[in-house]
Parts: sequence; structure tokens; C-alpha cells
Amino acid sequence: MLGWPDAIARLAAERTRAITCAAQAKTLPDPTTLAAAYGTAKAEMDGIIAGLSIALAEGSKPKSLDDLPQRLEAAVTKRDAFCRAVAERLPAAPAGQRSVLSDLLGLGPLVKELVAAGLAIWNRASEPDKLRRDTIRAQLEATRWPDFADVTPPG
Repeated sequence: MLGWPDAIARLAAERTRAITCAAQAKTLPDPTTLAAAYGTAKAEMDGIIAGLSIALAEGSKPKSLDDLPQRLEAAVTKRDAFCRAVAERLPAAPAGQRSVLSDLLGLGPLVKELVAAGLAIWNRASEPDKLRRDTIRAQLEATRWPDFADVTPPG
């Protein structure tokens, strides 16, 4: 079973993917046209993180997160759709060079890994050690995505 440090790392990696795509969107002439797509994915992830944080704070597994795997899959799918929309608007990479976002596109095993990460944290909600739950919760909160307006373009 996946440990909570690995779970946090996977959620942090998803945060980085989202920020990388948002930063690239900021290089486009009208980045605000993509802000809603980012916001939709962010809202999904915010709901997941909030639910897991509450579960950790209370030390129990609330019924409201019974659909956690589906919600995590939806968050990743929405982030991928946002990144694809950004990639479609970016200038083509020179011949023989990969696009800046090429490694971020495609869900592949990512959905399965993120669902495993969410479930690993979910399974820690009833951890008897409150200090450990608080540590996990603090690290989980650090995986929140910034608002689109707060992302800075690269370089």
C-alpha cells in the first residue's frame, strides 16, 4: 500500500503539472480565456483537499468522500484538458524538439497513481496519532493549487 509521504508527493506533482500549464498559458496573448478551464480543475482538487483535510482533522472517514476515486479522476482529467487547451494554443516546437508541455499531456497511469495517493491519505484519516494526522494535513494543504491570477509566466 502507498504510504502517505508518497501520496503527498503525487498530489504535489499534480499541483506542479497544473502550475506549469498555467504558467505557459500566461505566455499567450489572451491567457484569461483559459482561466476558467484551470479554475474548473482547481475547484475539483480544492474540494478533494478540503475533504481530506477535514477527515484528518476529525480523525474519521466522512461519507461525503465515498466517491474519492471518481473525484480524483475528474480532477486529473480536467487538468489534462486544461493543459491540452494550452498546448494547442502554444507555437509549435521547432522540428526535433519536444513541446514544453509534452511530458504533461496524457493521463496514462497518472489517474491510477493519483487515486492511490488520495486513498492512502483517506486511509490515514482514522490514524490514532493526532500529531501524525496534523502533519499529513499540513503537507496536504501545501498541495493546493494557486489561483490562476497568482501564477507567473516562465522566465
